[in-house]
Amino acid sequence: MGKVQARNYQGPEDFYRAQAALMRWAREAGHCNYLHKGDVGHRLFNSCSGCDPADVMRYWLDDSGEICAFAVLDLPWDAFDLQVAPPLRLSEEHIEIFEYCERETLRLAKRSGKDPSKIIVEADDCDRAYVAFVEARGYSFAEYSFALTRHDLTRLPEAPLPAGFRFHQATADDAALLADVHNHSFTNKWTAESYGQVFRSPHMEYEIVVVAPDGRFAAFTNVWVDDVNRSLLFEPVGTHSDFRRRGIGKALMIHALERMQAERGIKCAYVGHEPPAKNPASAALYASVGFKKLHEVHDYSKAIA
Repeated sequence: MGKVQARNYQGPEDFYRAQAALMRWAREAGHCNYLHKGDVGHRLFNSCSGCDPADVMRYWLDDSGEICAFAVLDLPWDAFDLQVAPPLRLSEEHIEIFEYCERETLRLAKRSGKDPSKIIVEADDCDRAYVAFVEARGYSFAEYSFALTRHDLTRLPEAPLPAGFRFHQATADDAALLADVHNHSFTNKWTAESYGQVFRSPHMEYEIVVVAPDGRFAAFTNVWVDDVNRSLLFEPVGTHSDFRRRGIGKALMIHALERMQAERGIKCAYVGHEPPAKNPASAALYASVGFKKLHEVHDYSKAIA
């Protein structure tokens, strides 16, 4: 292929083309060092909430006009996620694109008033060649970030909801309740308006919740379906702090798995979680549903001179 040139996100069609390319690459090469389709939108529209997608998403085309690489520049974390087609991996073009992403991440961070001391990329422990690639670019291991786990959908346990609770597929009208359950599950950062913007973004597929008897949302999960690989991703799963230790998160996940089996024909599911030593509760939840670890995702960092 000829010299590749970065293009900025122009609208939802660029995002959908990147997702379609990623699903093809995962079918060809597997999920080691490839994100799930659902990760892309979550990182672009949720993790980078408040950023202009045209600033933080780039893509590259091959000689036939197909996407051969794309990146999300994760400015809140001074990091970037770069995905390239299997034939490009570890090539001179890969190096060129990788170095471009470094420069753009730092440029945008400084433009926003930050002075980052390091830049971060992810590398999976299942791909030693890629680990060597990032180490050759000056990166070193920083931490075990999370485990990617998989479920083959056999032997799903029973997990009924407590009396008076029910499942519900959220809509944009639920923005205030969604902000509340997100804030009481993780970091308190959402308002009805800000989470409503995330919910209405092009990436949204399903947000399924558990409604408590008092009308509050007791738990939630975002679900993303890859129809090419017949897989599902949970990203994220959360339980309101007032409703923990009642089996609600487990019931929600099993409900979503059974529903997507019936409606979308999924054959497997994935979820990532922090290391058990850091977050034993989430590791125990996913293990109780039947998820098993595939590999570890590690952060590698490079000091900025």
